This record gives sequence, structure tokens and C-alpha cells, in this order.
Amino acid sequence: MAYHISVFLENNPGKLEKITTILSENNINLRAMSLASSGDFGVMKLLVDDPDKAFDVLKENKIAVTKRQIIGVVVDNIPGSFNKLLLTLASNKINIEDCYGFLLSNGTTAAIVLEIENYPDTAKFLCDKGFDVLSSEKIYKY
Repeated sequence: MAYHISVFLENNPGKLEKITTILSENNINLRAMSLASSGDFGVMKLLVDDPDKAFDVLKENKIAVTKRQIIGVVVDNIPGSFNKLLLTLASNKINIEDCYGFLLSNGTTAAIVLEIENYPDTAKFLCDKGFDVLSSEKIYKY
């Protein structure tokens, strides 16, 4: 199973830098991230190469952090590919709690990171529908 890290932080200068400094000093590679602000506070979602270590070092530094299961799905880097994934999920009443993506090194495909409540069934369902669901090793190192 793959995981991403959610960091809860104040919306102030230097707060993001503190998180990336901790990760950098502990040789943790940041693969992708998203940031959402809600006034005075925000949530930073991090896909890193070692989520267990990232979780531990952030906790040790008194950072409010959680670790959540994710699914990584490969889509072609062409119009409509992401929409096809969303249509497949929506038509089967599968709700996305969080989502972000990043272009893979080959440039022709992207990884879509999904946080979905019923992880095991959804991953199997997407595989059965012909989607390339990434193993945790691939999503951390791709």
C-alpha cells in the first residue's frame, strides 16, 4: 500500500520552508505536493519516497502530520485521459477525497494520486477496468 503525508500548518511565511528543510536534512525526496489554504491555516499533501520516515521525523519535530493511504494511477498525457478515470470512478459511485497529479519522467504519462476511502476494492476495480495502478514501490520511485 502507498501513502502520502498530510501536514497541517499555519499560513505564515517560513512554514513551508520548515517542512522542506526537515525533509531535506533527513534525505527524504519530495515527489509531488499540493497545498490548500483556508485562511490562517493550510494543508500540505506530500508524496515522498519514504513516507514512514517522513512521518516519523515530522512528528519528532512537533509538526502536525498524518499518513493516509493512496492509489496511484497512470494516465496518458493526452486530452481526456484524466476524464476517463473520473468517469469510471463516478459511474461506480466511488468518491475521491483528495487528488493531485504529476507528469512522469517519460513525459507521455502522468501519475494521478487518489485518496479514496475504500482503497483495496477501488484499486482492484481500477485494475479490472484496465487502468495501470502503481505499486507503492513504483509510486515512490517512478
